Amino acid sequence: MADDVWQADFLAFVEAIRARDTTLSPLAAGIVAAVFQGISADSRSFAKLFGIAHALVLREINMLSGPDAPLEIIRRETRTQRTHIKLTVKGEALCRLIP
Repeated sequence: MADDVWQADFLAFVEAIRARDTTLSPLAAGIVAAVFQGISADSRSFAKLFGIAHALVLREINMLSGPDAPLEIIRRETRTQRTHIKLTVKGEALCRLIP
């Protein structure tokens, strides 16, 4: 039961992020939400937790990082391709304005 509530709350937060920034895909908004909520701050753990191919998560992270983007890449592990991320000022603002 607790997992159902957590999942419903998370999905509602993801949809609220997408409503504020309609350019974000569901996966992109999920990554931003997971970083903001402290659920996951790297690509490999996000992919494993949500059962998504790591390559898809990496692609979204690359598209979400850069100037005026919601994510910043902190570092990459060469061997595993694990990418550590954090929210930028834009990402923080996007999430903090959601009730």
